[in-house]
Amino acid sequence: MLLQVENVSKSFGGLKVLGNVSIAVEKGEVLGIIGPNGAGKTTLFNCILGVISADAGTIMLEGERIDSLPVWKRADLGIARTFQRLELFSGMTPREHLLVADRVHRRSGGIL
Repeated sequence: MLLQVENVSKSFGGLKVLGNVSIAVEKGEVLGIIGPNGAGKTTLFNCILGVISADAGTIMLEGERIDSLPVWKRADLGIARTFQRLELFSGMTPREHLLVADRVHRRSGGIL
């Protein structure tokens, strides 16, 4: 198992945003997280990335727990994200954007 998230929960004050969320991603698999605004998608990603700490549960990468690692160590392991942008590099074609993304992905070995 490449990435395993087990029973992750997160609350902000009295608002429970994630309740025992579990996902598993195999190497080479593409997984989509969908849901309406406010469903906890970004919170889940932020817990995986280490931007925020989960209140409960475990996060493992290739069988090793990473939920206590800081963001920069998780990034060194290849866990990263992108932000939704309407325009990345002005003057580049869509194909050129994809080539840049492919190069960065191959160099970093990133999974997210």
